[in-house]
Amino acid sequence: MKPAAVNCPVCNQCSYSEWGATGVYAVRRCTHCGMGITFPAPTFAESANVNQEKYQLRSRIQTYDSRKKYFSRRYRRQLRDIRAFKAGGTLLDVGCNIDAFLTKARAAGFQTTGVEMNRECAEYAQSQLGLDVFNGRLDQAGFADGAFDVVTLYDVLEHVPEPTRLLQEIRRILKPTGLLVVQSPNIDSVMANWTKTEWQWLCLPDHLFHFTPATLATLIGQSGFEVQAVRTWEPADVFWDNILQLDLRKRPVQRIARKAIQVSGLAVPLTALLQRIWWSRRKGALVESFAVK
Repeated sequence: MKPAAVNCPVCNQCSYSEWGATGVYAVRRCTHCGMGITFPAPTFAESANVNQEKYQLRSRIQTYDSRKKYFSRRYRRQLRDIRAFKAGGTLLDVGCNIDAFLTKARAAGFQTTGVEMNRECAEYAQSQLGLDVFNGRLDQAGFADGAFDVVTLYDVLEHVPEPTRLLQEIRRILKPTGLLVVQSPNIDSVMANWTKTEWQWLCLPDHLFHFTPATLATLIGQSGFEVQAVRTWEPADVFWDNILQLDLRKRPVQRIARKAIQVSGLAVPLTALLQRIWWSRRKGALVESFAVK
């Protein structure tokens, strides 16, 4: 297979193996570090069209409203983890969406600001939730050096054409010893390897890069941060939803196993138990990294 004519953003090598493909887009893994890259890279217009269709305001509101308990638990956990490093201060959420997370952070005592590319979502956060949200790219916001104690990037870095440049801009606006929190899908996860191109978090061509725990930590470290912790996790119900949607006509073993678990009624509890095992091996579908300036 002819390799993609692009260097890996993590190790700067140009040697790839194909991991999977959907339509005209393929994911290729760097043979040196394991980083995944979407190839061919979508044009700016293609990315903008995907973003506009996938992240419509109505669908975003429906997603949050239909899973309020889940998101409430998730945000409490995220804020607990942040407070293990920073008890309070100024917090910036980059790619904040509408932003339900910032409302929880504000209620927890943080002084909150958001950045969001989607105009409708940014305006909703401003007008309906009373949040301070800048509509545009982070480098357009004009934040001062050392403006924030905490910057969060939840499910954002995989969308960014130049992730190192974004991380360097975040480092500039963080205070000394400021905290960076990054979450991204883990292409080295059990879910990704079991479901391949049917993985719900693959999202081609919306996701340009596909991180592993090691490649995410390396990229953050190369951008001038000191990585403090890297771990993986995933919601048990989301894992099971992905399994239920698999086309198993060519996977008889998985089909029989799925049917047996469905009949037993042990789907979510069994998955939750197994997850604890593969999370300890950094095989959860979402990877989180905590780093300081």
